[in-house]
Amino acid sequence: MRTVLGPNPERLQFDLAKNSKLPWNSAVLGILCQQLKDQCTTEQWPMQWPDTYIRRLLTEQYKRLRTTWRNAQPKLTEKGTVETPAETEARLVAERQVVLKQCRQTTRRRSRYARRVAVLDHIVKLKTEGNEDDAGAWKWLQRLVKTLREHGMSSDESDIGNDVEEVLRVKNMGWRRSIARELDLVDLQRLVDTDIFAPQGSRPMRRIRAPGNLESCRDTVKGLPLSLYDSAWVASLRQHQLDELNTCEEQFSWMQIAVASI
Repeated sequence: MRTVLGPNPERLQFDLAKNSKLPWNSAVLGILCQQLKDQCTTEQWPMQWPDTYIRRLLTEQYKRLRTTWRNAQPKLTEKGTVETPAETEARLVAERQVVLKQCRQTTRRRSRYARRVAVLDHIVKLKTEGNEDDAGAWKWLQRLVKTLREHGMSSDESDIGNDVEEVLRVKNMGWRRSIARELDLVDLQRLVDTDIFAPQGSRPMRRIRAPGNLESCRDTVKGLPLSLYDSAWVASLRQHQLDELNTCEEQFSWMQIAVASI
């Protein structure tokens, strides 16, 4: 009788040097798919998924596993020699630090946007209910922040100022109109109105805006009203770049605001 060779269900192994379409890897994915289905039936999971969906999830997991494995293989150095195990480890650690740094910056940016929206929603509600003169200015600020959305907020880089205080240096966004004053008005409310905005979480670090700060490497946010882009930056674009910007037809009139604290 001819023996059929294939993956051992008790000791499954991928051939990470090849993609998921390799017959061996495809067979492993098939076995995993069946094992997951059997577990789903045995444990009576409330959801039942089709084979194609499970297979797609497992294939995506394999692609991520293979990417991690390939990245951990020794590479050629600038000198043309193959990395030593220590050099490979150092490279992986450095790459991981970059990813973690980007994650921290993203988390701060998302939190800052959510905080600004919460502050503005609260202030607009109070100003409107009180029929105060500057309610319109706060509504305009609210619309500005919500139109820019999270990706229109600046990222920042942690630094040590005066060798003592840890600060955040705001990255410059060349494409965006200067709105430092407007955003500072919103951020100030969290500090001056502690009777309304409870000082929860860590103490806010001082954010420093300066022309010499790093430029943001994130992509330009597309689809915004033209007035939210820096006029000099827009003027430097070629026609095809301007077309790709896909600016919003909605008008966003600029306002010189003067507001009172709540």
